[in-house]
Amino acid sequence: MGEIDTQRVYNTLFPYYIEACAVTQYRKRGDTPGGWGGHAAIFMNGAEIDPDAAYPRLRLAAAGADLSRPESGVGVSVNRIFTNVNWVAIPGRPEFFRGGLRAGEILDDSFYESAVRRAAAAGWFGGIAVAAELVRRKPPGTPLQELVVRHSIGTDFAMNFARTAYSARLPLGREALGRAIGYLNAVNERARTSGYTWDAYTNNCSHVAHNALAVAGVWDPKEARASGPMSVAMDVVSVIRAIALRRMSDFSFPANTFVRLYEAGNERPIDDALDASRNHDIVRTMNDRWLSTGPGALIATYPLHDAERNRLFTAGRDPFLFSVPVLWDKEQKFKMLTRTPPSHATDLYANLTYFRDRYAAALANQPVLENAFADRFREHLAGELRRTEALMSEYRLLAGVTGG
Repeated sequence: MGEIDTQRVYNTLFPYYIEACAVTQYRKRGDTPGGWGGHAAIFMNGAEIDPDAAYPRLRLAAAGADLSRPESGVGVSVNRIFTNVNWVAIPGRPEFFRGGLRAGEILDDSFYESAVRRAAAAGWFGGIAVAAELVRRKPPGTPLQELVVRHSIGTDFAMNFARTAYSARLPLGREALGRAIGYLNAVNERARTSGYTWDAYTNNCSHVAHNALAVAGVWDPKEARASGPMSVAMDVVSVIRAIALRRMSDFSFPANTFVRLYEAGNERPIDDALDASRNHDIVRTMNDRWLSTGPGALIATYPLHDAERNRLFTAGRDPFLFSVPVLWDKEQKFKMLTRTPPSHATDLYANLTYFRDRYAAALANQPVLENAFADRFREHLAGELRRTEALMSEYRLLAGVTGG
C-alpha cells in the first residue's frame, strides 16, 4: 500500500488527532545556522482554518465531514517574529511539511520562490504583524505579507525544505480536539489584544503545543511566563518541584514534548488496575472515559528533502532535549524513537495488533480488586479490546480496497 493510502487508512480509522512535531535546526547553505533549540509545531486532523476570520483562527470540522483525505487537517506553528498573533495555520500535510515539493523534485531558488509566491497569494499569513525591526529592513516594494512568508518558510510551512520533523501522533475524541482548538484560538485572541512576545525559555513554540494537548486532557499544563530573569527563576523552581513530585516542570522544549507524547500514547501503566489507579494522568483520563495509551499512537519522521536534490539547505542538529541522568533520562529514548523505533510505533497494523494483545493480556492478568476504579478500569479495557478488534477488521477491509 502506498504512502498516501496509508495516511487515508489512518485518517479513516482515527479522524481526530494531534501530532506534536519536534523539528531540527534550520541550516541554510552558506548562512549562520538557526537556533539551538530546534522548533515545535503541531498538526491537527479534524481542524480547519476559519475562512471568515481576519487573522489565524481554527474551527472544528463539521460533524460527519470526510476527514480521510491525506490532505485534510492543518498545521499550527509559532514564530518569534509575530507580534499580534502567537501562531499561524497552514492547510494540509503537503504544504505544511513539504511545501508542495515532491520526492523526486529539485529544491532550488526557482522552486523556493514559487513556494513563497504561492503562500503569499494564499493569504495564510494575512492579518499578521511582525517586529518593527524586521519591517524596517524590508526591501522597497516588497509587500508585508511576502516579507512574513520569507521569514516563515522552512519553519511554519514547507518545513522539510530546511528541517526534519519528528512527530508523535495521538488520537483524540472530537470534543477533546475541540478543546484544543478553543485553547489555540484563545491564545491568538490574547495576542491580538495584548501582543505577543516570544521567549526561548518561558514562552516558546513548545509551550503552545504542550498546552493544546493539556486542555485536551493528555497531561498537566505548563505555565507560560513573560520574559525576564524572575520568570526563568520560577521555571527553575518548577524543575525542582517536578523532580520531587514526579510531575512536569514549566520549561518546555520540542524534543521533550515529542518524547512525552509518545510515552502518553504507549507507556502509561494500563496493564494493572492498581498501578493505573496510582497514576494521576490515567485517573484524569479515566474520569473523562478514555485512556491516552492505546491504538493509533504512532511516531513518524518527515525528513529534510533529499540532500542530492536540495540545493538550498543542509541538515542541522537535532532539537535540544532536556534530560536529567538517572532521575529523568530521556536521551536514549529520543535516539531510539528517531533512529530505531519499534514497529508497533510506526506501522498501524502492527500497532493495532500490539494493543489487542496487550489488552487481552491485561484482562487475563488483572488482580482481584474490590473497588469502583478497578471495576471501571476492567470494563474500559474490555471495551478497548473490542474496539481494537473492530479497527483491525476495518483496516483489513480498507487495505484491501486500496490495494494493500
